[in-house]
Amino acid sequence: MRRYTPSRKLVRDVLSSATGPLSAVEVHEALGNTKIGIATVYRILNEGLRDGDLVCVELPSGPKRFEPADRPHHHHFECSECEKVYDVQGCPDGIAQLVPPGFELDFHEIILTGRCPDCVSTDGRAS
Repeated sequence: MRRYTPSRKLVRDVLSSATGPLSAVEVHEALGNTKIGIATVYRILNEGLRDGDLVCVELPSGPKRFEPADRPHHHHFECSECEKVYDVQGCPDGIAQLVPPGFELDFHEIILTGRCPDCVSTDGRAS
């Protein structure tokens, strides 16, 4: 088990308070003026994956993102304009009915795309 360093705690705090999974660059930016470099952020994220504390969220566009592994099952919304990713709570009923006969479902991920409220409000276009 790895030592829980102050840097690991700061990275974990950033990920725990985020509204969705973050890329390594977003984590680094959220750390602000700390002396934690981007290489250290990558190392901490990779250690978190290996230790099972973090999960990787890979979306069709953009970089790999990370979030705490202890979050309940959820899905994601990616803004097509600013590329931020948000957690979407809940899960639609009937997912198992989509599985072809004879197949067994182990996991599913639903990714919604569109524009977040900030991007919608910047140009006045309502959805």
